[in-house]
Amino acid sequence: MNNNYGLAIVKDYPIKGVNFIDINGLLATPKYFTAVIEKFCETIKNNLPADMLGKAAIVSPESRGFVFGAPVAAKLGLPLLLIRKNGKIPNHPYIFRITNEYSTYDMEMDSDLLAAHDHFVYIDDILATGQTLGSVRKAVAKKDKKIELAVHLTAVADLKSLRDENADLNGLPTKEII
Repeated sequence: MNNNYGLAIVKDYPIKGVNFIDINGLLATPKYFTAVIEKFCETIKNNLPADMLGKAAIVSPESRGFVFGAPVAAKLGLPLLLIRKNGKIPNHPYIFRITNEYSTYDMEMDSDLLAAHDHFVYIDDILATGQTLGSVRKAVAKKDKKIELAVHLTAVADLKSLRDENADLNGLPTKEII
């Protein structure tokens, strides 16, 4: 198995100067996808205290976060809370603002499901500037909930200094599996 698991870099996409990490090769290769789901589970088990693992729920943002969050939640036997685009949660949406490297917009999650859990593991595909993660962390904290660990498929190394400067990420353990 190669070390990039089928990931490819698409230069200048979606805008000039941005190098997009394409996960399609990974998803199209079952052995790679299976391997990364195992790595997500292993990383969570190794970095979340055992007593916390039984109390936590997975939280994942639309849409590529769903690809990894759902199978990890199922494999670990944990509840899954989806972060959706505004207008997609039918019952009791908790609406909050997301700011990332491209824009600012509203997202939402089911407030009843959020209320049912106090501790979360955040799962997404790419950790770039950390702005999406920071926005979700603040939104969850406003409801007296806590993201205990954030696990991503991979991170953009060139943006590490921006993540290090992001006060919304202070003290939050983050891990990448590739």
